[in-house]
Amino acid sequence: MLELQKLTKPYLLAKIFLLFALFLSLPCLAAAQSTGGLRGQVLDPSGALVPGATVTLTQGTTVLTAPSGNDGNYAFRDVPTGTYSLTIDAQGFTFPKTDVTISSSRVRQMNLTLAIAVEQQNIQVTSHNTGVSVDPSENAGAMVLSGHDLDALSDDPDQLQSELQALAGPAAGPNGGQIYIDGFAGGQLPPKSSIREIRINQNPFSAEFDRLGYGRIEILTKPGTDKFSGYVMTFITSSALNTANPLVQEQPSYHGYSLPAYIAGPLTKHSSYFANFFHNQLQNQEFVVAVNPADTTATITQTVQRPSSFWQFNPRFDFQLGKSNTLSIRDSFSRYQQTNAGVGTLVLADNSYNQTQLENAIQVSDTVVINSKLINETHFQWRKVRNSQTANTFTPTVTVQGAFTTGGNSSGVVRDHQDIFELQNYSTATAGLHTIRFGARLQAYRDANYSTSGVNGTYIFQSLDHYLAGKPDQYQATVIKNPLARVLLFDAALFYQDDWRWKPNFTLSYGLRYEGQNRIRDHADFAPRVALAWAPGHMGSKPPKTVFRAGYGWFYNRFTVPNSFNSATGTPYIIQALHQNGINQQSYVVNNPGFYDPTTPASPTTLSSDSTSLPTVYSIDPHFRAALDMQGGIGVDRAVGKLGTVNVTYLFTRGIHQYLTNNISAPSFDPTTYTITGPTPSEFNYQFQSGGIYKQNQIIVTGNTKYKSISVHTSYTFNDAQSDTQGVTYTPSVAAKPSLDYGRASFGIHHRLVILGTYAAPHGIIVAPLLFAQSGTPYNLTIGNDLTGNNQFNARPTYGTCGATDVVSTPYGCLDTDPIGKGEPIVPYGIGTGPANFVLHMRISKAFGVGPKIKGTTASGFKGGGGGGSVAGRGLGGAQAGPKLDASVTRKYSLTIVATSFNVLNIVNRGTPNGVLNSTLFGKTQSLAGDGFGSNTAGNRSVFLQAMFNF
Repeated sequence: MLELQKLTKPYLLAKIFLLFALFLSLPCLAAAQSTGGLRGQVLDPSGALVPGATVTLTQGTTVLTAPSGNDGNYAFRDVPTGTYSLTIDAQGFTFPKTDVTISSSRVRQMNLTLAIAVEQQNIQVTSHNTGVSVDPSENAGAMVLSGHDLDALSDDPDQLQSELQALAGPAAGPNGGQIYIDGFAGGQLPPKSSIREIRINQNPFSAEFDRLGYGRIEILTKPGTDKFSGYVMTFITSSALNTANPLVQEQPSYHGYSLPAYIAGPLTKHSSYFANFFHNQLQNQEFVVAVNPADTTATITQTVQRPSSFWQFNPRFDFQLGKSNTLSIRDSFSRYQQTNAGVGTLVLADNSYNQTQLENAIQVSDTVVINSKLINETHFQWRKVRNSQTANTFTPTVTVQGAFTTGGNSSGVVRDHQDIFELQNYSTATAGLHTIRFGARLQAYRDANYSTSGVNGTYIFQSLDHYLAGKPDQYQATVIKNPLARVLLFDAALFYQDDWRWKPNFTLSYGLRYEGQNRIRDHADFAPRVALAWAPGHMGSKPPKTVFRAGYGWFYNRFTVPNSFNSATGTPYIIQALHQNGINQQSYVVNNPGFYDPTTPASPTTLSSDSTSLPTVYSIDPHFRAALDMQGGIGVDRAVGKLGTVNVTYLFTRGIHQYLTNNISAPSFDPTTYTITGPTPSEFNYQFQSGGIYKQNQIIVTGNTKYKSISVHTSYTFNDAQSDTQGVTYTPSVAAKPSLDYGRASFGIHHRLVILGTYAAPHGIIVAPLLFAQSGTPYNLTIGNDLTGNNQFNARPTYGTCGATDVVSTPYGCLDTDPIGKGEPIVPYGIGTGPANFVLHMRISKAFGVGPKIKGTTASGFKGGGGGGSVAGRGLGGAQAGPKLDASVTRKYSLTIVATSFNVLNIVNRGTPNGVLNSTLFGKTQSLAGDGFGSNTAGNRSVFLQAMFNF
């Protein structure tokens, strides 16, 4: 097994170099052919499919035509190599010619995005990854994944989400990026087999979206088709195929399997369907590396079984209501169950809980082509989320800072019922040289939350010595009077976006967004956006070689639910303020309690009568404002011959009104002497505030290329971020001076590299590597004590005298764990740096023809004409049916065998070290890295075997 530090050894560097050299040289092995092919989809400006259009290739006297079918797909087969003029004929649209090169032995993927008629302007048909453009949605820094490009990504939704986050790169600020599924934010990721296209970081300064464009991921699902098709797949893994976790000595066996399947076809002459099913069963494990509570001189390495089950059903129906109206209805139902959750690192097995999550999302989309200059889209979604969570034991929680957490889980019993309603109405229009996008969004969020969290009580020890003496430093518990809290949130937005093609080589995009919500003082805000794209010296009809871009915009993060990719699985922070308002529930903090019973919670009488007991409440700052990210950027797109594009972008982001949680009743504290100067408060009032700030500089370099049978997407990001908050749950170490925590942010990872590739090798073999690499994650150093009076154990050490009492020698200097009254400088926030990570995933697939031969097909697998037939499948997006992993065959059915290896080089990627100075585990890593640097199994290197039958 290889440690990351061994990457510097010459033999491993040579191994990696030879691996990639072999990968890049594989095209030379392919046999030359004199013909090629062209396929793709015809799309309107909203991204919806355009069926019934006629695509024409012309070269001299040679004229080839192919109509777009019900699923918007067109295809040409056995086309002699050369350069052709491509035109499209579709009712209500006019399209000029564009040149297309057909290469030998290559089937080119080219999605044709059409524009509605614009007066006095040259309209060009554009395709992904074919060059650079002054169109705001064709920024070369974007990554558009479809077809074989999806092959390198996991079929498991959880792993797919981690990989997409890594591909999107580090979004500015502590809130991360955002995922849209068919135009709606949040929700469960659909199975990969139902995904038509993934767009990452596209048109980042558009006023249509509320959040930052860099880090945004848009997923478009597949519509139905005019011909019956489907597939069934199974993929399995087992500990016998994988390498063991290096953090534990003994690892019991485990296994997992998944069963995805779909069917698609026509309902009537003008309607179609697509239905996807996904089931995943995983007998997984979590690992504990902590101090042994029974023998504090020893370390316990504990393996805990964590079985989970997930299934999802996604039917979709598309109806063509006349020539200009398309209706799509999609449902997504999922259930997730997990046993022994919450365990790992310092958290022992008895602190686990079981959880069940149910979600049903219904989406309805209606797209109307009003005339040749106006398209209107109406989208509605109702998400119904039901979550339940129950602790496995209800004894008090026992926590020793930086050592272990045992006893019952403090979450108790939680039942959360959420209903999210969202209505969108967006329009696209043209007027002269302007392409205008405008619309409105309304969202209602209802949550009913039942919670008994905190009733079991929590004992906190600042050191192992206090634990062994049975003298806790603090006891926390909650008395429940009303376990139920309800909230109704409203969120609304209006936007206007104008892309003004002032000249053929210059586009000015400007927009304004107006949005707001209830329950906070800052009800409404304006968010201006502006961007420009300029191709110097370019005035012709051919695509430019170089495009300069610049943009600036304001983006707000609403105070609704936790900001995450799957946001609806969390409850609003407002619910916590309602629960712990001192009326529904009353929480207490007892410092240095004179009692300790790890088997039974303290009685409410004990809590209210103890002389050191302090009530604790949560509230929202009456001056609370929505968090604002102000981002500006400049960049350049460059076409590299006919092979691809390169983009370099610099981004500066400043965040104000950032969220944090502060103990506003904490006593006064003097950081120069490290002493508490104020009296002990009568209660602790934790307040959600919006006074945080951050500054972030990013340099993003991306490259996209397609050469014959190879496709490669590359992204490198340099990132530097300074902040005084790490998110809404972060509590400053000094309540009266949050700026004292201004330092390296946890989201300020300096270097990140992502390489995604696919190679269509000879004999129908597809090789798909995916590489992630990043430098260390910043982390904070704490003493493990509450020395500032904020009722948190997050006091930072000071720089002391080496060799003095209570001074610890560390890689970051000699740090004093008892700095009271010494006048020493406090260690900056985020001074620690975790280990770097490097991982390479690899997928290899091979398709075999099964059943009778199909007449009129070639080895490329395309039928002439591309389908034709009735019109269906516009609306929420679309794609051609069938997953892309299989190499096309000339038989009616196909069987595809896939082998996937996560972390194929078996590198040990370690997580962030323990940052508690008073812990015997300080500086040690107790977990493996996540976020795309491993798989969702317990192994270090995991292997999945898949078999897929396509019909």
